[in-house]
Amino acid sequence: MPRGLTFPLLALVALICVRAHAVIDTGPELPESARRGPVERPHASAAHRNARESGRDDGDHGDEIVADVQQPEEGDRIFPSYEESESYKELKCGKYDVTYEQIERDLAIHRELGTHYNSTRYIIKWLHRRNGMPIGFFGGRAYLLMKPDWKSLAHHSKLHIAYLRMIAHLERTFGAAIPDVVLVVSSSDTPRYVSPRLVNVSSPEPQLPPTRDGGPAPKALVTGFVPGPYPVAGICKSDFWPDLLLIPNFHFHMKLYDGASLAPIPAFREKHPWATREPVLFGRFSHYHLVREPADESTYKLGLGGEEICRNENTTCMGREHFITKVVKQDRERMDVKFAGMQPMVGHTRFKYLVNLNGQSISSRLEQLLPLGSVVFTESTSVGYYAYYYRTLLKHRVNVLEFWRRVPEEVFEELDWAQEHDQEAAAIAAEGGRTAATYLTGNARACYWFRLLHGLSRTLRFRPRLDKWPGARLVQEVLNEDLPLAPGGPDLIQSQWAP
Repeated sequence: MPRGLTFPLLALVALICVRAHAVIDTGPELPESARRGPVERPHASAAHRNARESGRDDGDHGDEIVADVQQPEEGDRIFPSYEESESYKELKCGKYDVTYEQIERDLAIHRELGTHYNSTRYIIKWLHRRNGMPIGFFGGRAYLLMKPDWKSLAHHSKLHIAYLRMIAHLERTFGAAIPDVVLVVSSSDTPRYVSPRLVNVSSPEPQLPPTRDGGPAPKALVTGFVPGPYPVAGICKSDFWPDLLLIPNFHFHMKLYDGASLAPIPAFREKHPWATREPVLFGRFSHYHLVREPADESTYKLGLGGEEICRNENTTCMGREHFITKVVKQDRERMDVKFAGMQPMVGHTRFKYLVNLNGQSISSRLEQLLPLGSVVFTESTSVGYYAYYYRTLLKHRVNVLEFWRRVPEEVFEELDWAQEHDQEAAAIAAEGGRTAATYLTGNARACYWFRLLHGLSRTLRFRPRLDKWPGARLVQEVLNEDLPLAPGGPDLIQSQWAP
């Protein structure tokens, strides 16, 4: 086991993920059906102060610790059928069934343990100031549940706008066929909450682990904590966060994927037929280091010959730097991979082999490389971080070539194989483009969102109600009325976007 992957360090990271609120007496104990572990109510004044600091509406009732089960007094919740939606039929969403397998995997722990009201309230508050955006659908209308602080979001504001536009697109497309549901949409590269693998609602008395020195966690650090699973949607996860709901990356929208990457596929191949492309592994990258949870063994990276390349108590791994500065040096004749000399995507089509290296987590470059008509060499999708389509669509030596399951020099083996099996490599390149053009389209991604919302809604152990969110605003109103008045709003409005 790599150095540093010890339980005390695991506990420290968990504690870092759970900040304190001031404490008062919680009052009478909840009934057993509503018990959520050691949940304490923050002091009202502290809650109001946090509301002002975060831009949240003071009308939010999130401080309430209430019974989880909030079903209607009479009758059961009604779930619209996704298959009966006219838009579902028009978009031919059934064609993309293979991608929905990831939704089923993500929802497994939610179905097993339930997605509870207090867990939902807790994670909405926790992530609201950590690049999380609380979204609710009620009666087919999309709402932003808490007021955003556009200034503090900084560059994440553009990412949130991309997702808000997608949420509005879902409302226009599917309308009343969308079930009532609440979730947090995160723009962070990695999950930013305590994994249910550490603490979850099934524990008799859910507690955070002890501190690094072996002592009990200070009460101030655990006050208000409610265990998951949580209804959080994001672009990336590892198996360490089984409850995170994977969604398509915001860059699909911001980079106009269908028009800029998928539409030119025939032109890419016509301009540079396979036989004319250089047999060189090509790549250009920005300086990013992998960010990880030390307790998550799946994201730990080893370098050449098993060299340890993770730093800062195993919270960052120098994957790109190690590959470019050390691995490439082993075979400069066949590898042209650098930080400098950036090239547009069309410039990559001169090469038979293109490499994808993970950034802070995954890299959205992968879906940009697949349509280019070259073989994509990518870090293994079976370990570590992965996106919503990696494990359902990508297959080694079918539509990609995978390496770095354990060490980076595996890339040499795959490069040897590709050169010795040129026709098979050409077929893999073509299949990579076909996979992207079939399953990563705007329609396919809208269908994915729709199926995810339907699946999540059925795991909720409470009835979503708009009146619990007095500060909620229709997403379309946020975009049309609030955004022009926000700091940097005019620039955000002008940012490019496509479904």
